[in-house]
Amino acid sequence: MISGVHFAIWQRYIGILAMILMTGALLSLADALIGGLGGPRGLIELVPGSRFQISGPMPPRTDTLKDVLITGQPKDGSVRLLPENIFTGYWLGGSMWRGVIEVADFAREDSVVIAVRDRFGEKQNPALVFKVQIWPDEATRNAHSPSFITRKTGLSPYIFAVTLALMGMMAAGGNFFFGHLWSRHLAAHHCGEIFRLRQTQNGVEITCELPHMDSLSPGTKGAVYRPAGEYVCPATIISSEPEGVLMLADLPEHVRLGDIVCVLPETDNDLFN
Repeated sequence: MISGVHFAIWQRYIGILAMILMTGALLSLADALIGGLGGPRGLIELVPGSRFQISGPMPPRTDTLKDVLITGQPKDGSVRLLPENIFTGYWLGGSMWRGVIEVADFAREDSVVIAVRDRFGEKQNPALVFKVQIWPDEATRNAHSPSFITRKTGLSPYIFAVTLALMGMMAAGGNFFFGHLWSRHLAAHHCGEIFRLRQTQNGVEITCELPHMDSLSPGTKGAVYRPAGEYVCPATIISSEPEGVLMLADLPEHVRLGDIVCVLPETDNDLFN
């Protein structure tokens, strides 16, 4: 076996892990987007004892909160919309109100439509109509979520997407790190990994990550090995460039991407154990 092959093994498995984690992140994000698009538009889902921050434009011809008319609230006070203050809009200016939708502890499962309007009978602004769904508890609310992840775990799919993406990036960094160690280890023993195979009239040309040296002249003999150390076939250098060494394999049908090429046989005893 080639000494230091554990670098390549770790690189491979961490690379697979990174791929799985990033795939999971993408699937979680897709679940969040599908859940958002597939769910009811503009529906506010709450449970007993909860509060929901909300805001909107002031109704026409209304300057103070005491002039705001709120309709649709249950008579038992289980669901209430409570305007708290007035502020200036961020983008287009104008008066806005800010408040909360408050659900009492004794509220039961119900659907409520609350409207904020003026006292003068002006046309209702659709942005001031709020559809509220009250669920008896968190478990029931999660069970009715359009998101598969939320239904199964009770957590937001965005949390899964961000967590898996961060873990995937860490694994990708580990993959790069072990790949760098593997390449440096091979280079120190005048060996390199095959990263390109090309069929030509003369046979299969292989390009490997051998360090550029003046001694690597055309005609120099080398050998191809599996990463585990199994001898594959001899190879001959065609040309040596800074970006890689081009060689011709004697038994091309046995050569694979990821195999190792060594050009100084006297170093084999140091490379293999």
